[in-house]
Amino acid sequence: MWRYINTEDGHRTLVLEDRSLKRIKEDVIASLKRILSVPDSKAALPRDDYRESAELMLILLGETPERGNHWMRPGAAHHARWMPSILYPAKMYAFSAQTAYDDNTIQKLERMNKFNALFYVNKWLSASVGADAPFNDLQLWHELNEYRKHDASVANAAINAMERHLWYLTEECAVFSVFSHRLSDAERQQIARQLSRTPRPKAFTKGQPRFPILNNSTRLVHLIGPGSWFLFECLHIGAEWLGKPISSWPGDADFLEAETFVRHVKVVNDLSERAVKLVQDFATSITNDETQKQYLLQVVEYQRKAIPNFKKKTLSTK
Repeated sequence: MWRYINTEDGHRTLVLEDRSLKRIKEDVIASLKRILSVPDSKAALPRDDYRESAELMLILLGETPERGNHWMRPGAAHHARWMPSILYPAKMYAFSAQTAYDDNTIQKLERMNKFNALFYVNKWLSASVGADAPFNDLQLWHELNEYRKHDASVANAAINAMERHLWYLTEECAVFSVFSHRLSDAERQQIARQLSRTPRPKAFTKGQPRFPILNNSTRLVHLIGPGSWFLFECLHIGAEWLGKPISSWPGDADFLEAETFVRHVKVVNDLSERAVKLVQDFATSITNDETQKQYLLQVVEYQRKAIPNFKKKTLSTK
């Protein structure tokens, strides 16, 4: 189908009439542009499919990415299982005027792309910073509840899925937000004071953390509890800095140790997703011998790191 598409003949964009959706749209555009502007470094997007997903969402929201409207040919070389559910529907909707899709299909594509563009892609691409995880999750929960007014079935499905994974809104992890620059200094200080007033348990019970019950007035400070001391217990650090002005925190060794841990902790399962996809791609190819299969997976992973893309510049240096 793609070979018959004329990418120079215009494309559909998402139409958002509601004021609240327009506000989310502007926030998402600013966030995606900021993510795409990060230069080549450890903080930059790790793979071309990530960059493509961000650029496609900008295009659907009526913006032109910095490198222009770059339409990549659909392929199967994605290293995370969820990526095709973003890239393919975006192109299907953008060029639906050139296809034989019926109105019902186009409507479903529009609903799916609205969710991806306004919520999913931006939140995923900014989800890897541990300090921001509680803020991102709670903000997403509130935004999805607001989105019920516009598309209840999509919002409810997303909320139901999300409420099975509220790990970073538990007492144990909500305290990560005290290190987040997404919050104002006043909010961070309030969280610190709340923790200071919370009795520290003499011992911590093992087991799965309890998910909070959220409502429309829930804020991060409301999620702090006795379990929030677990971070200090694990790192064997003091908490005197919690009672000091926030401006003095960067000069405290215990604060710096906790901040370093929280900012580098793995909070997404992207590595697992890529491993699962790798096994799916090669589990039944070339060999059925288990030992040889393990060697095969290692070789493929090594090759992907050595040659991350198929651009002429990359291939000519290998």
